[in-house]
Amino acid sequence: MDLENSKYEEEVSSIAAIPRLLNSSGCSIVPSFLSVGIDSLSVSDFVEPATTVPPSELVSHLIGTLRKSKGYEAFVDENERTSIITFRDLLDADDVVTTKVSTVMLAVPRLNYGDSILYAARLMYENKLRALPVFKNGKLEGKVTSLAIIKRMQEEGMLNGSIGKIMTPDPICLQNSDGISKARSLMMRRRIDQLPILKDAKLSGVITSDAIVFSYLTQSSDRDSKGGSEEGRFDNPAYSIASVETTVNDAKDPLSKVVQNMLHLSTNYSVILENGIVSGIATFRDFLKLLPIQETNAGIPASIVGLPENPMEAEIVTSKFTASVRMLQMMDPTLTEARAIIKNKQVNSSTMLHQVQVFIDALEWHENYEASGYDLSNIFAEIDAWVKRMAGKHDRKPDREKKRDKTIRKPDLSE
Repeated sequence: MDLENSKYEEEVSSIAAIPRLLNSSGCSIVPSFLSVGIDSLSVSDFVEPATTVPPSELVSHLIGTLRKSKGYEAFVDENERTSIITFRDLLDADDVVTTKVSTVMLAVPRLNYGDSILYAARLMYENKLRALPVFKNGKLEGKVTSLAIIKRMQEEGMLNGSIGKIMTPDPICLQNSDGISKARSLMMRRRIDQLPILKDAKLSGVITSDAIVFSYLTQSSDRDSKGGSEEGRFDNPAYSIASVETTVNDAKDPLSKVVQNMLHLSTNYSVILENGIVSGIATFRDFLKLLPIQETNAGIPASIVGLPENPMEAEIVTSKFTASVRMLQMMDPTLTEARAIIKNKQVNSSTMLHQVQVFIDALEWHENYEASGYDLSNIFAEIDAWVKRMAGKHDRKPDREKKRDKTIRKPDLSE
């Protein structure tokens, strides 16, 4: 045995003697002091070119650009903020010929060259994003993506365990008879990009956000072509534009095999099957769970997309919304997600109009609300009042349920 192999075996032996740690998904993770190094890397190690467009860019032109480059997102860089436009955001554009990207873009956090890659991963995970803009000396240099991080994890041997441990279980699925309009509505509401389609309880295809967006245009994919929306396109069945060559894996497949499968087929998902039945779905976001990233307000299913760049304003908004959701969760423990999406519209050089959509999902009910104004703090105060009304409407606290049961008495037949 040579010296190099001997040293390797000593290292393996010493590592094996250390208790294994488990993350929130039940998968083993490498303690930070044994990390192969990704936790010590910075954003600068992952920067790649980013597509940028002006806020006045027509949605039809951007769709053509993304189709040609096989990209997923573009950025709009302005003086005080940077916004992103993804296929998921483009779903909201009804008339792609006249709509400008400024009406559908979302403000996102800016990363700096020296920021930790784990910080970037946490931001992408919490905001359901695949990419974030990277700045150096105040100038947009490029982007960092979840795919680049996952590739590095694959290279470093960090993808241990089976996909069943980290997949999103029981994904929302469409039936073969469902239309594109339902798929579009679900993707916008849930902020997801893929929906499996079932026929006789078996997987028959997957419809994606980019497939829906591409259907907005005519056959021409030229950036300079105007393109046009197809009349009645949302009435067509979802399977008509779905991919039948889907990426699938078994729930017992190792994580590395799933990633290889996704990369080989150039998809951002894999539908997970158990005995031929859809049991889950895995996306790039699910793989980020393997990293030692700490979610803010753990246990409270609240998230905000499009937070303002001003740290104080962002903290005020986050605190208000988190407190509202915490109270709602106390009233109904079946709450699964509460999400706020902030969109901004520049009225003039000094005035910004904020439009906020709120989606709340529990096991047995769903609610949504919209508010707009020029002061985000006041808007979220209005949202807080609405959440409190929802809490009263959907009060399912165990002690309340018991009290209700006690008030239901059989009539006194002796009277």
